[in-house]
Amino acid sequence: MSPSASATQRKPAARRKKKSASAGWLTWWPLLLGIVVTPLTVRAAGVMALAGPDALRTLYPYVLLLENHALGLPGELAGNLSQWMMYLQFPLYGLLMALVLRSKGLLAAVITTAVVHFGAVAVVIALGHV
Repeated sequence: MSPSASATQRKPAARRKKKSASAGWLTWWPLLLGIVVTPLTVRAAGVMALAGPDALRTLYPYVLLLENHALGLPGELAGNLSQWMMYLQFPLYGLLMALVLRSKGLLAAVITTAVVHFGAVAVVIALGHV
């Protein structure tokens, strides 16, 4: 093999490495979106609270899950954790989506996040009927 042949073989690998590095940063957009959307959802929760508990349960299931007495958390701890979860829920969804997006793809990331969210809604509804 000539030196020029080996040099041409290395160039595509270098190009692929640069593309994958830039693609790696692009997969973190769901986390950034989760951070940006959080103040909007907190504001929406204030408006949705007027519609009743069903609307809040759909938007923030983890807040209601942490406040549920079936978990046996002390009142003050449950209140503090639920406040934190109100601000962390959507960035955590974004982090979950970004991690799944890196390995599986966009459709799998959206489906996984939807299953996690609506699974929590189903658990809150089930605990409400117990």
